[in-house]
Amino acid sequence: MIFLAAGALAVMCAAGPAAAPVAGAAAADILAEADRLYLHRDQGSNLTAAVTLLEERLRVADADPQVLWRLGRCLVRQGEQRVDRAGKLAAYDRAESLLRRAVDLDPRAASAHYWFGIAMGRRGETRGILRSLFLVGPLRREMHAVLELDPKHGGAHHVLGEMLRELPAFAGGDKKAAARELETAARLEPDEAAHFTALAQAYLDLGRRAQARAALEHVFTIRSPVDPGEYVEDVLEAREMLKKLP
Repeated sequence: MIFLAAGALAVMCAAGPAAAPVAGAAAADILAEADRLYLHRDQGSNLTAAVTLLEERLRVADADPQVLWRLGRCLVRQGEQRVDRAGKLAAYDRAESLLRRAVDLDPRAASAHYWFGIAMGRRGETRGILRSLFLVGPLRREMHAVLELDPKHGGAHHVLGEMLRELPAFAGGDKKAAARELETAARLEPDEAAHFTALAQAYLDLGRRAQARAALEHVFTIRSPVDPGEYVEDVLEAREMLKKLP
């Protein structure tokens, strides 16, 4: 993934079938259900159900940053699933708009800053990195804002690390600094598998194969993944990377 992985900053909830919102349910219950559906988006139509739930909530709470950033997060994931460029950009553009509003409404919401940065990055990825270098500064600012609000946010370190790894040197890319950022992400969130596949790639860029192998093997030891909805894909990626190691 181009300088992005979005795993953290979600409430962990038990898996289960999608449930319809109860009339008059407390706002907190609706958000908790949206989080549950999102975290298990690999099951059935949970991601669509989460979007529907949040869209309904937005109609009566259009100035609630907690609703806005969660809906933006879901739209980013829907954009990732689209195969057509136009569909991806439409999802990312709307997500970015919602997330910008969430940041404006609550500048101290780390989740809003984080997903705002992710949405910008996904849009840049879709358009091509060389056409999107102007986004590097804003994306870096959003991740630094996250870390000011939450110094232990592994996801922000991950994004910064991937950005440093994938940018060309003339635009500020730095393979060694990338590995350091990803090492920090892995240390802060040892149960986030995506940190370790990204860290392994950073090590491979530096020719550090033994450390890359250790990072990949860690993925299989995770028992309570931060993002269950992405863990299976992370495991598959780790296996494929291990097969290619000498």
